[in-house]
Amino acid sequence: MTAVICSLRSLSGMPISEPMRAASLAIGLAFVAVVLIGSPACSSKPAPSAAPAPPVLLPQETFDWSGEKISFAMPPIGWRREGEPSGGIKGVRFVKERSVGEGIGLGDYYILADRNRSSHIREILEKFDTYDYGFAWDRALRDAYAYTDTPFSPLETEIAGRVNDEVGQASAAYRNRDREAAKAHLETALAEANRLHFSLDEVISRVEFKPEGKQNPEYYQMLGRRETTIAGEPAVVVDYTVKVPERSQTYSAREAYFVHNSHLFICTFIGLPESLAVFDAILASTEFAK
Repeated sequence: MTAVICSLRSLSGMPISEPMRAASLAIGLAFVAVVLIGSPACSSKPAPSAAPAPPVLLPQETFDWSGEKISFAMPPIGWRREGEPSGGIKGVRFVKERSVGEGIGLGDYYILADRNRSSHIREILEKFDTYDYGFAWDRALRDAYAYTDTPFSPLETEIAGRVNDEVGQASAAYRNRDREAAKAHLETALAEANRLHFSLDEVISRVEFKPEGKQNPEYYQMLGRRETTIAGEPAVVVDYTVKVPERSQTYSAREAYFVHNSHLFICTFIGLPESLAVFDAILASTEFAK
């Protein structure tokens, strides 16, 4: 009798606080029999597994690697900061402790950032009255010339030509002791340099992952490419796997690319699939100064 009452209590969800009538007891017993005997499939169904908890990131930090500030949350405890990314990127890299070599990298593609010489020209103008006719001026002026090799766009080619022409004339005027003319040419060069801008479409082909661009393309398998948004900017995300002969494990990899104020940011992940959630959470936390 006690066992039946307990079964009914669990089924109804209500405590029993008064004697049961015989009729109610009979109905209850019949109901229990139906539940226990007539529907064994329901009782044998496994409970659904709980979804994994989202990663708990550490507070945001702000970085300025090549003249553009970017902020994002740090990986959870257990990921150590270790060195910088490579391949023309200034940034930060994290490695998961006691792992198979899982890593996350985020950085600014400085090869692109250096194409715009406006910061160098602006610095010369700010210090213009401090220069004499010696080595300091010549060294500063060398940094003002724009790159002309392997341009990213026709606009860059046009602007680089005009910047270099104005910087050359500023150099000649300064040698002739015409400081006013030299300064005027530098101001024109700065106005030209400020016109330069890059979009993701113009630059991504130089850096986007492609197996055929690797030394051993057979180690990589492309999984997909998608367009999305990161920190309010258009972005491209590429997924692939990596399998090297020295290891039995196949690694998951993901790369994300986005441009802000003509700075190309490259974010990379390699590791086990379950660690991708950490990488995605860091990307979701990314912000630029308003």
